[in-house]
Amino acid sequence: MIIKDITAHTVRTDYKGPWQHDKRFYVKTGEQANTIIVVRTDSDIIGIGEATHSPGLYGETPGSTVGALELVKPYIIGKPALNRNLILNIVDRVMPLGNLAFICALDQALLDIAGKAYGLPVVDLLGGRAHDSLPTHINPPTNENFMPCLEKFLDEGYRVFKIKMSGDTAYDLDLISSALKAVDETVTLSLDANQGWNVPQTLAIAARIEADPNYRDNVILEQPVHANDFEGMAEIRKGTKLKLMADDCIRTVGDLWRLIKLQAADIVSIKISRCGGIRKCQQMVAMAEAANMLYIIDEINEMSISNTAVAHLALSTKSPLYTGVTCHLLLKDDIVLEGGVKVENGKAIVSNEPGLGIKRVDLQESGILEL
Repeated sequence: MIIKDITAHTVRTDYKGPWQHDKRFYVKTGEQANTIIVVRTDSDIIGIGEATHSPGLYGETPGSTVGALELVKPYIIGKPALNRNLILNIVDRVMPLGNLAFICALDQALLDIAGKAYGLPVVDLLGGRAHDSLPTHINPPTNENFMPCLEKFLDEGYRVFKIKMSGDTAYDLDLISSALKAVDETVTLSLDANQGWNVPQTLAIAARIEADPNYRDNVILEQPVHANDFEGMAEIRKGTKLKLMADDCIRTVGDLWRLIKLQAADIVSIKISRCGGIRKCQQMVAMAEAANMLYIIDEINEMSISNTAVAHLALSTKSPLYTGVTCHLLLKDDIVLEGGVKVENGKAIVSNEPGLGIKRVDLQESGILEL
């Protein structure tokens, strides 16, 4: 079975009202534009993957993903579709520092093809289920809708929350204080500053959180300082008892190795869309486990296809604290019309359907894709 063709289809949707415009520090537009990669084989098996874009953080766009596809396409057409390592090694050679969102989408599509060819879900191709389900975080909006949404999500069974910080210290502290009053020790709050603070500011905020009368050991500081400031992360870790999570600073295996050597975090957030796909993330999981570092398997602006891939990876790993597969639930439209990841009582689950388990996708201008 060889690769016959690869095409790119950019799909767009707005966020639901409460998330359309919030006060998070990094620039996020109301519209989410991701690119679906469709790989066709000579045996009529079709694989799909999603390139997820976050221009305000990583600079990748539909244009850069389509450009990456056009660059590598001549090198992989005609190659064996089931030899994922061969194809991804070719891509790494042609585009060694290239578009990680595109590589992630291609990796997903190749796994989807392999699963369908062997009659197995992707989670089984990754070694099998280590978990039947995992808690997933969800993101209440950083605006006046924060508390109503937080309370609604608590009622729905969620017990992990990613809270986007604004960069305004007074506003952020009020938001954190409100959240601490509303939750108990069974709930985890990850305060995601997305590089919006500096070291002294972070330490001051951490001290205020530790002094809050409702504080429990359930608060995580997520990427408070600039992604390049590994030394600042190490200083923060030594200066607070709150767990520190590295996120935006981890794009390559080398980044994680540097983090481990500097002992600059307690937890690492591993994201397929930011790190270049499932294969690279499996390497990072192995490194984190070998170093006894805590980790989560996370998302960033995913629609359902990529979030399904995130869930398959998370459920195959030994000991993630939790996962993140809910970004698509914050969007007005779901491009997956049948199949894919489900969230029940705040936990992520995937089916035993072959591949990613996705059967129908709305590619918008390109029409409905039956898989």
